[in-house]
Amino acid sequence: RKEKIGQELELMIENVNNLHIEDPTHTSKIIDNISAMFAGLNQLKAAIKKQVKSLSGREAITSFHAQMKLLDQGIISYLDLANTPQKSEEYLTKLLVQLEELEGKFVEFEEFTVKIADKREEVYIAFEHRKNSLKEARNNRTLALQKAADRILSGIHTRVKNLASLDEINGFFASDLMIDKVRNLISQLNDLEDSNKANLVQTQLKSLQEETIRQFKDRKDLFV
Repeated sequence: RKEKIGQELELMIENVNNLHIEDPTHTSKIIDNISAMFAGLNQLKAAIKKQVKSLSGREAITSFHAQMKLLDQGIISYLDLANTPQKSEEYLTKLLVQLEELEGKFVEFEEFTVKIADKREEVYIAFEHRKNSLKEARNNRTLALQKAADRILSGIHTRVKNLASLDEINGFFASDLMIDKVRNLISQLNDLEDSNKANLVQTQLKSLQEETIRQFKDRKDLFV
């Protein structure tokens, strides 16, 4: 509506300029009246623009706070679900993407940009701490499994000295409960993605079997 009024006022000025009014006082009075109308119209536009900005600002604040609350719930949920270092990295990336999208949505509001920056730092610190804690816990767990395997292998080394034939040796390494326990520990190490310790224990077990067979053959040759 205000745009139409502005157009009509402009048209009126053109018409006045095209009129041949001999008395310049009348012309000036008409133009002054039109100018006053323009001034009133501009004031009206400014007031409407200010009101729209105020309303959009209040709506933006409400929307921003709602989305930040939703983001906070997501952070809590993802921290709970992040039970491996890899998942911690994955969820951190998802949250950082969400923050980027939120920042783009409210780019016109500088106060929101500062809050988003603070939240980004908070999220990064929380998930880095979670990832490092999980790494430490996993390292402690794999170290404990490796030590358990070493103790079992030490006991096996003592037992195999009394085996009297190759069949007994092969049968022992094929089905003994302690051998199964070592293999289970190797499986757990692989599940925890510590292939170095798993391969080390696997190599120790294989070497023990080969050494047992070699020593048995040496004893047999010596006896002969």
